[in-house]
Amino acid sequence: MPDKDLDIYVPLLNAFVDEIKRIYKEYPELPKRMVEYLLGAFDFYKIISIDGDKLTQIQTFNMRGTLNQNSKKEEAKVKIPLVNLPTRLVDIQLKPGSTNKVELYLDNGWQFSFRIHNASTIVEPSLKFDIQIEGMPTSIISINCYWIV
Repeated sequence: MPDKDLDIYVPLLNAFVDEIKRIYKEYPELPKRMVEYLLGAFDFYKIISIDGDKLTQIQTFNMRGTLNQNSKKEEAKVKIPLVNLPTRLVDIQLKPGSTNKVELYLDNGWQFSFRIHNASTIVEPSLKFDIQIEGMPTSIISINCYWIV
């Protein structure tokens, strides 16, 4: 295939964009449900090791209010704020200048990218999306822990 990006990826991504817009018109709760689906059913801490900076970063994803709760004997010393889930789709489009990535913008600071690809130089049935969080609400706390060396 001379140009799999233009012949396969772009039409698939345009169909994906059109489908998201169509579903959103019918089901306005789509932004909230999409984030819940992408991040999972439970609140969590995300631990990221950044070896080059000798840093470990801890991010709090407290969408349901279950992180760092008081125990029976002691009150939590740190209150983890509740993260506002999105309520509105702001925009979804092919990333300008890209033939394999869609950007999704939601309210409350949420932004995702969807990159379609395969590991081969030919188009195979194994096409997949890499989904990245590009933007998060400010209520997701990031704690930087520098290593002592």
